[in-house]
Amino acid sequence: MDSSAACLSESIIFKGLDARDIDNLVPLFSRRTVMPGEILARAGHGTQFFFLLEEGALLVAMEEGRAVVLNRPGDFAGLSMVSLNGNNTATITVLEKGTVWVVPCLKILDLSGHDTHTGSIIMDGWHQFCKEKAPFCLTLAETGVT
Repeated sequence: MDSSAACLSESIIFKGLDARDIDNLVPLFSRRTVMPGEILARAGHGTQFFFLLEEGALLVAMEEGRAVVLNRPGDFAGLSMVSLNGNNTATITVLEKGTVWVVPCLKILDLSGHDTHTGSIIMDGWHQFCKEKAPFCLTLAETGVT
């Protein structure tokens, strides 16, 4: 299993998918080394990408002083945590040198927005991730607005 497939399989968001679904997702992601202080997304700008953490740490700073540190392999900076109606609602800053898997947001939104088995698994995983890592995102996640 290559590292992108391993990272997807470790992520609570994608871990419920079978090997075939993971293999279909792998080509959507590209691997990138990130350095401390680097801004991956800026609040108020158009959302282009979501980020799956392989190693390192990211700070996701949201409005109203809310923030979350992503520091486990498979943590996902995406969906309602960082985007609303096509615009970034959070600034994502690299805290520790590491590696992220970058995916175009529209690819994930397309997968998760359809009433499919894959979409249901991704959204169930997203709800679980929010409960564990950022419970204040649940309201947005439950509305389905990204």
